[in-house]
Amino acid sequence: MPKRPAHPLIFTDLDGTLLDHESYSAKPADLLIEQIIGQSIGSVIPITSKTRAELQWLQESIPLRAMISVTENGSVIVIPQGSVFEDFTGPQHVLSGLGYGEILERIEALPPALRQQIRGFADMSAAEVSQATGLKLQQALLAKQRDASEPFLWSGSDGAMEELSAIMAKANIRIQQGGRFYHFTGDANKAQAMARIKASFADQQEADCELISIALGDGPNDLEMIESADRGVIMPNPRGVSINSSKSHVRMAPAPGPQGWVLAVQELFSELGIILAES
Repeated sequence: MPKRPAHPLIFTDLDGTLLDHESYSAKPADLLIEQIIGQSIGSVIPITSKTRAELQWLQESIPLRAMISVTENGSVIVIPQGSVFEDFTGPQHVLSGLGYGEILERIEALPPALRQQIRGFADMSAAEVSQATGLKLQQALLAKQRDASEPFLWSGSDGAMEELSAIMAKANIRIQQGGRFYHFTGDANKAQAMARIKASFADQQEADCELISIALGDGPNDLEMIESADRGVIMPNPRGVSINSSKSHVRMAPAPGPQGWVLAVQELFSELGIILAES
């Protein structure tokens, strides 16, 4: 039986992966994204800690018109108008079952000794979020429009973090570590969202194609997704916490940001026998 052609589903983190950590630009990857989407070679699916509002703004500046995307570290699956996925209903689906207000209530209920070590986006003005993230003020305002997670800076000890994690776990909230911030989320992560989306694609995909999940990311909150994918790519993270994997299907990109993203995806396409027509 002849081998079925591969149809890659590229699940990509944004900050430090598809986007440059300093400029928040994806420009070096624009052409490759246009080729992948325009030639129906595969799908590029953002899977990020950013909010729906941030992602909508970004999609106006980069050639990424995703039919489906994931925000807030797997907590929210965003389905644009006109996209049909049989096991999803409505324009968005919150995986965790906890909304932003519920998460903030649980934060405020913490013992004062722990609460005072937390500085979340809800504690900051837009100007302070801008200063902490490097985002412009307009983008910082979008980052504060949250659905189901709370990024935060932590000033406590490792032991206090263990205590915090245990308390929040009893409230059905997990703590994920990103490239710059910790994040309070419900029982959701990027790997779970990736698996659910791949299953939805499989229900609709032509039988003569083989779905191949490719996951790229640079932070601890990306590692489970990267290792769960058919092909995983760790992006170098010169500014944050470095991650590593011993899995044989996981590789290190040759450079950080969009330049490394392009080289890694091109290498994987070559291995999968995927040929892009010249634009």
